[in-house]
Formats: sequence, structure tokens, C-alpha cells
Amino acid sequence: DRHGICRHCGDNAYQCRHCRNINYEHLDAFLCNECGFCKHSRFEWLLQVRPSYVVERITTEAEKKRLVAMVEAELESADRR
Repeated sequence: DRHGICRHCGDNAYQCRHCRNINYEHLDAFLCNECGFCKHSRFEWLLQVRPSYVVERITTEAEKKRLVAMVEAELESADRR
């Protein structure tokens, strides 16, 4: 019906199947705004990794702080992409 109640099972069709949240702003949303679950499709990632031996040794506290700041900047730029 127009309220999203299934006539067969009685469940609310607008509820997330994973966390039971209802997004009242976008009832037909593709992803759940609470947990990210999607009832329409599935996302899969495949990572292939191998060991790398090309590394710089961190010998001082200043180098550690500089590298931590660099990693945080890369994470922030990855979030914007």
C-alpha cells in the first residue's frame, strides 16, 4: 500500500533489511543511510596484494609525525574522490 506495508507478510517495505532503519527523507533510497546496506545490488571488492620491501625506516619522532600527517592527508583526499 502507499504506507509501504506488505500485504503478504506485513513488513514495512521502506525498512532496511539489515538494520530496520527507515529513511524518511528518501523512501526510495538506493543505500541505507544508517548502515549502507543495499537491497537492490551488492558491492564486492577484490584486492590483490603482495609484500613490498621498498620502505623507508622511521628513525625519529619528527619523521613519524610527518608520515602520519601524510597518511591522513591521503585518506582525506580518498574520501573526496
